[in-house]
Amino acid sequence: MYEYQKKEIKKMCEISRHLSKYCKIAFITSNKDKTHNTSDYSSFSVKSEFYSNDVHSKIVNAFKNIGFSVIEFFNEEDFIQYALKITKKQRECLIVINSAQKGTHIGRKSLIPAFCELYSIKYVGSNPYVVSLCRDKYKCGNILNQNGIPTPNAWLYNKNGWINGCPNDIPYKLILKPNYESSSIGVDNKCIDYYGQTFDQKVKEYSLLFNQDIIVEEFVAGYEVEIPIICTQDPLVFFPVGIEKNGEKCIGEQILDYKTRSENNYDFYDFSAYRPVLAQKLVDIAKKTVKLLDISGFGRIDFRIKENGDYFVTDISTNPHYTEQSSFFVPFKNLDMSYEDMINSLIASVDVR
Repeated sequence: MYEYQKKEIKKMCEISRHLSKYCKIAFITSNKDKTHNTSDYSSFSVKSEFYSNDVHSKIVNAFKNIGFSVIEFFNEEDFIQYALKITKKQRECLIVINSAQKGTHIGRKSLIPAFCELYSIKYVGSNPYVVSLCRDKYKCGNILNQNGIPTPNAWLYNKNGWINGCPNDIPYKLILKPNYESSSIGVDNKCIDYYGQTFDQKVKEYSLLFNQDIIVEEFVAGYEVEIPIICTQDPLVFFPVGIEKNGEKCIGEQILDYKTRSENNYDFYDFSAYRPVLAQKLVDIAKKTVKLLDISGFGRIDFRIKENGDYFVTDISTNPHYTEQSSFFVPFKNLDMSYEDMINSLIASVDVR
């Protein structure tokens, strides 16, 4: 399997090098120092997802090492103004790679794909509908369940109250999350508890704090894994990347909360080397998930797994990080492939719409 993956990645590298002969990269990203006029939460800052200058430079250097000219933007509106000023022919020579997500609005990651669709600009990643759909944890969970893909039992609270009944008399622990956020924004250990008056009050407070729906899920103790996927016509699914905390592969009731993610206080391991039969089941489910939701470009499917092997899809990312510290780079390192190889694969996943 690994030889097949290396062969496919090498094909993608050739595609990317060919594109570099006539295309430029428009790289749009949120930067901790250079992105301005952004709204934020009073706690759990969205800037935890912004790139540092060092990380940004490494990505840009990878583009350049491959052979691309790069135009950098740190605010979505700067790119939009630029794209409106250039000619149609110049727009046809752009490949947009978007990591920007300024502000707290629900559809913030769909702005650039929607603009690119409007002006027929090539871009890497999923279309704006898929990006917004996959940000909705509750609706995605329902879609997956209807198609035989296991997700935790879930309830939704919005400004009108509980929309499908509250999780009263539930005998197991629950976890609450802002329904449209990623990278554990809004999640800490205080979000895990049995349902009761205190938990219910916290759900209501979070609804006001984040100005959005709150999803409450069955909490799954055990393992956590992330499966990186290059979503082309025939998705290239890598091995499940396990999350290790405090030296433990089975992290039990520990979670990747906001602080842990922000501080990168965790490690990765190859879950397939640890539990190979279960890992293959997860790979099959992840592939089915990206096909069902029509994800394009880089995608990632996250799971929580009980010690008995019961598994549940807990999150879906259409914009996973592709830094050297990300889970997406782990399979490339295991294949003795470089960071530039991963960036080549990202560029080659562009869907010429």
